[in-house]
Amino acid sequence: MENASKALLMAGSILIALLVIGLLVLGYNQLSDLAQEQADSEDVTKTANYMRQFEQFNRTLYGSELLSLANLQEDYNTSDAREGTGYDEVEITVTINRSPDSRYNYFNQGTYDMSRVVQDKDNLESAIAAYEQTKRIYNNRSVKYYSSRSYREIALDFGMNPPSTMANYDIVSQYLENNSTTNQLLQEIQEYTNLTSIYTEFRTGKQFDCTEVGYNEQNGRLNRMVFVER
Repeated sequence: MENASKALLMAGSILIALLVIGLLVLGYNQLSDLAQEQADSEDVTKTANYMRQFEQFNRTLYGSELLSLANLQEDYNTSDAREGTGYDEVEITVTINRSPDSRYNYFNQGTYDMSRVVQDKDNLESAIAAYEQTKRIYNNRSVKYYSSRSYREIALDFGMNPPSTMANYDIVSQYLENNSTTNQLLQEIQEYTNLTSIYTEFRTGKQFDCTEVGYNEQNGRLNRMVFVER
């Protein structure tokens, strides 16, 4: 009898332990499912927020706004909220009808995906930044600095002393162009002016109409936008 009682107690203990383990596993699975549901809900919310932001750009944009849209596209296409959900990347096509300056390879006429437009912007910003460095050969002053100075001020800064009544044209031809350093400076000022003009024109002078918006037929998510310069 004593052995039988011990056996029953052991069996009961094992059963209780199995029940406890089962409850723990069930509780863990329920918590895991809840956490996954919350994560899925957050991803859906994030994706919906992205879609609303894209739809706000379904209008006429200045170039600066188009570049803001490019940042949104990059954020969304690489977002954890999109990857693994089956949602499409958003593709954006831009048509530029007029080249700002055919001498340079920035924002030229043609149809491009947004990455090409961003690449042009990055390359142009790098080219401009080179002329904004202070430690060049021009008295440790940048080309940008001299671009806002008069020809007379430039001549004086390089030790030249043109007559106070001399016209700008004569200061350039008789002083600045006859000195190798200031002649190079004049060329770089012109180059800097051209580049900044291209950059400013694209950002604030050009407008792009959103002519088409595409959606995924299965989930209804926006996946394509087309912009054409006015």
